[in-house]
This record gives sequence, C-alpha cells and structure tokens, in this order.
Amino acid sequence: MAWDRIGWRLFVTCWVMFSLHFATNIAREYYPAFSLAERGTLRVDPYVGLHPDLFEIEGRGAFMNNNPGTSIPAALPYLLARPIVEPLVARVAAGRAASGQELTDTYEDHRPLRRKFFKQVREQGLDVRFGLASGVIQLGFTAPLSALAAVVVRAVLLRMGFGAAASLGLALLYAFGTPIFFRTGFINQNLMVSHLALFSFACLYRPEGESPGPMALLAAGFLAGYGLFCDYSGLVPIVVLGAYALAKLLAEHGTVDGLRRSLPMLAGGIAGCSLLLAYQGWAFGNPFFPAQHYMPTTEFSGDGWNGVHLPALDLALQNLIDPRFGLFTAGTILLAAFAAPFVRRGDQPRLGSRELATCFAMLIGIWLFASSVAFARLQWNTGVRYLMPAIPFLIFASAQVWVRMPSRLVAPLAAAALLQGISLAMVRETPVESLATVLLGGAQLPWLTVLGKMGSQYVPFFEHQSPDPTFLILLVGLALGWLWWPLRSRARFIEESTRGNA
Repeated sequence: MAWDRIGWRLFVTCWVMFSLHFATNIAREYYPAFSLAERGTLRVDPYVGLHPDLFEIEGRGAFMNNNPGTSIPAALPYLLARPIVEPLVARVAAGRAASGQELTDTYEDHRPLRRKFFKQVREQGLDVRFGLASGVIQLGFTAPLSALAAVVVRAVLLRMGFGAAASLGLALLYAFGTPIFFRTGFINQNLMVSHLALFSFACLYRPEGESPGPMALLAAGFLAGYGLFCDYSGLVPIVVLGAYALAKLLAEHGTVDGLRRSLPMLAGGIAGCSLLLAYQGWAFGNPFFPAQHYMPTTEFSGDGWNGVHLPALDLALQNLIDPRFGLFTAGTILLAAFAAPFVRRGDQPRLGSRELATCFAMLIGIWLFASSVAFARLQWNTGVRYLMPAIPFLIFASAQVWVRMPSRLVAPLAAAALLQGISLAMVRETPVESLATVLLGGAQLPWLTVLGKMGSQYVPFFEHQSPDPTFLILLVGLALGWLWWPLRSRARFIEESTRGNA
C-alpha cells in the first residue's frame, strides 16, 4: 500500500520541503486561479497588462493564452483562505493610507521585466494579495500534489517488485534530485501534465498477468484526458498511455474482450477532454480552436500554425542539453534510464518490455512535441518545462539500473543528483549557476531571496542584512529527522515496510 507509515512520512517530508522552497513567481496560471477564487470566473480582465500571456477578445473579455486545467484546482485553497487573506490585505492598505508615506517599489534584480512587474503590482496595491494568495496555493495545492506524486512513484515501484529501500530511495530521488523540485516552486501546467500522466499510469500498471479493473481504467482515462485540459502537450500521455492500456488488455484478454475492457478508459478520456472543449466554447465561442488562435501575434506565434511546426533539430537538441533549460542538463541523473535496456537479467526486478517501451515512448513523444512548438524557445526565461512529463517514466526505467549498480557508486551518484536538484530549486537560475551559487555562497530559500531584494519595504531589518536561511533549514531538518527517527534501525525499517505492504 502507498499509505503505510513510510508513505505518510514520505508525503509529509516532500510537502514540507516543497513548501519551504516556495518561489514567488506569479506565472500566468495564477491569474485564472485568482479570478476564479475572487470572482467566480476564469476571465482575467482585472489583470490584463500584468502578464504578456493575458489577452482580451472584444465583446468576450480577457483570458489566459493557454488551457486552464491547472488553475481550476489551484483556486480552491485560495478560495478557502480568503476569509483570512482579505482582512490582512485590507489592514495593510489602511495602514499605508494612514501613514501618508510615499509608496516605494525597490526590487534589486538584474532582470528589468521583474522590476517592472513588481512596480506595477505595488502601484495597484496587489503586492500583498499576490504574495499571500500564491503562498496559500503553494501550501495547499502545488506542494502537496508533488508530494503525492512522490508517494505514487514509490507505490508503483513497490508494485513492480522493487524492494522497500530502493523504492523509497528512488521516490526521494524523483522528488529532490530531478527538476520536479525546481518546478514545484510555483504552479505550472507542464508539471501538472507530468503528475496526471504518472497518476494515470499508476491506475493502469499491474504485474504481468493482471489487468486493471473498470474503475481503474475509467480513472486512468479521465486523468490523461484532464492533462489535455491543462496543456496541449497532454495529448502525448493520452496517446502513449492509451496505447499501453490497449496493448496490455489485448495481450491478456484477446482482441474482442480486450477492446470491450478498454471502453471505460475511452469513456474517461472523452470526459476529461470534453472539459477543454466546453471551456473553449464558453471562452471563445468555438470549442475546437485553442486560445493561441485568438491571442495577439507574438514573437513565435507566426512560426507554422499558431507557433506549431514540424520538429526543429536545433530546438530538439536544446530541449535535451541546452545549458539553460535542457532536461538532462537540469536532471543529469535521468540519463541512467538509457542503460535500462542493456542491464543483464538476474534476481533483481526488471521492467517488462511493454512498460519499458512505454517509458521511452513517453520521452520520445513529449520530446518531439516540444521540438515542434516554437514557444519552447522561451524556456530560457523559466528553465526546463516542456519535457517534465517524461521524468517519472525515466525514473521507472532507471530503477532497474540503480538496483544493479555497485553499492559504492549509488551513494555518490545519488548525492550528486540531490545536490543538483536542491541547488536548482534554491537559486532558480541555470543549473550550473545555481550549483555554483550554493557551493560558493551557501544555501538559499527563494522566497527569502525575493524578500531580500525588496529591502525594508516589508521586513524592516532586511535593509541592513541579507536574509540567512540557515536556522530555518536546520529547524526543518531537525523536525524531519524526528519524523523518521523511529525507523533509524534497518530492522525497524524492514518491519514497517513489510507491514505496510503485506
């Protein structure tokens, strides 16, 4: 079972760590979430001008230029927290009005667009609201969802036959040693597609000779279909996981019975995809044209059809190895997956050929998709994004490599991966710059770094010193150490693992 005592400890650990490394970036997905919680609509009229991906349609209102599937669940924690947020925002506004002091907009950052954004929200009195709302969404949606994904990775690995220690270790490596940690800093549709593809696969996967039941197939289809409601890259998991499920059912039940058994997944997929059609019909008046069809012309929207073209070789290479946003630049340890087809058979668990093919099909599919979207060239601004759905599947593929690796290599390679993942989540610059900053300057926390750039506008003593996160990190480390302390002995760990998965 995923929710044994170790599973709960893993969930809490990931939730706390992801929340601690909250980044204050207000990405485009926040605006529909704000509007939905505040006004009950996905229209973003009050926020036009704050983000280049918000646009107006005459007679219909303003919308985000992408699918809103990520924003809708993200609105729930903010909606629940509004009775607390609103009085705090009002109190700050009243205090500023009573002080009579000139409003400052200091933000020490080398990127002019970020300075401009801070000035805008400060002038409009949205700074405190945005900070509180985005923090609530991090605590109540983004962080726990990625923590749940780590628990699911462990559960699938256990079901595949990997041992308790290997499954837990790889789940932690997935959470903190890959770009999952970095992207969990704020809501993002590509990370959401990754989670939904993982959850869908978890519903489908059964050991050889076993098949998922109708409800599991229905859930798998809906989760994959909902991924399309989050981003059009969700089309890849629909195709790959649909093919995996159909191949498994046909192999185990024959053509006629296999096709019949696949109908619940088809129904779930249609239900998930229909949400996108319903939204596009409501927002744009036509269910079949995407938001990109209506948005104003941008730098890359003229490439191909609304920014979509045949795969470009240079972009394909950049998506993999660009020093700013390449998947294997930001998550070098994921390269271990490519050794999976060559490991020798033995006593250790091994993925079935169908599952291994699915893992690589997901990578190739999402890679070709991202290499066909001109907007992927903008990743230099925010880091690795488009290939996120491949990460859990590369972890599954690499599992059989890790369990056959000499023990003297496991610890240093895992430590290097964790250092890379954690430094990227802390500094949020290029992978090399992030690693160098942490090694030479020490640990950081993104939200503290941002507060430091604002000087004394919010925290008076930041005017004279930079915020040092050491004490807070040590405090959280002690709390998490206490959480895991009962399992300090190998015998107790094995006992808990056996009890939870009996």
